[in-house]
Amino acid sequence: MSGRRHETQASLRNLSVGALIVSVTLGLASDLLFVAALQFRVDWFEDPALLVAGGASSAELLKWAALTDLFSYYLPTTVVAIALWSMFRRRDPILAFAAMLGALGYVIAGSIGAASLSMAGPVLIREYAASGVDRAAIATAFGVVIQIVFRAIWQLVDGVLIATWMIGVGFLIRTEQPAFARLSWTLGGLFLLGAAFNAVGFGLGRDAILGVVFVAWFAWDIWLAVLVWRRRSPFNTLA
Repeated sequence: MSGRRHETQASLRNLSVGALIVSVTLGLASDLLFVAALQFRVDWFEDPALLVAGGASSAELLKWAALTDLFSYYLPTTVVAIALWSMFRRRDPILAFAAMLGALGYVIAGSIGAASLSMAGPVLIREYAASGVDRAAIATAFGVVIQIVFRAIWQLVDGVLIATWMIGVGFLIRTEQPAFARLSWTLGGLFLLGAAFNAVGFGLGRDAILGVVFVAWFAWDIWLAVLVWRRRSPFNTLA
């Protein structure tokens, strides 16, 4: 039984660290692909619906940006969320379960958004570039896709759900890792603030918050991977 327990701990530890590494590396690739798809244009950053005029190159870049987003920010989070729940479920079962539900809800909603954007977005961009089409109607359809995926799912629903996970994790590890807990609380608070700005239409504040969030999120992933890999308390009990 002792040998099986150690084997389970090692497997979950390796899976968690691997998922965090994938999240960081593919997440950075996804961000760069989105920037390239938007052709480094400030006005397109402010209003991604303008990307409909990007042409074939932007269509292909958008497809791969959304797909790498799916396999970086979303699906690997499932592994980490379940691993952390398995570690904390006896310490505080209600809080651990609530945090995991927030993470899984974030994964489901965000994955639907990323998959939808990767399939629908490039098609609309290519149709917009074709001759003899109703470009106004296509631009409207693309704008609806952007509003649903970016504003409704990624920057509102996902913001609330992942904040639940971040804040919950912060409370669960606050005794052993107070510094990392503070980062989790801060990041969760930023997600909630960004979602609130998005909901009231304060685009400048939302975009500024998102810029800070992406940097802090990479730091959170890397820090957590180091804690898990080095078996720092309480992650030495991961099983």
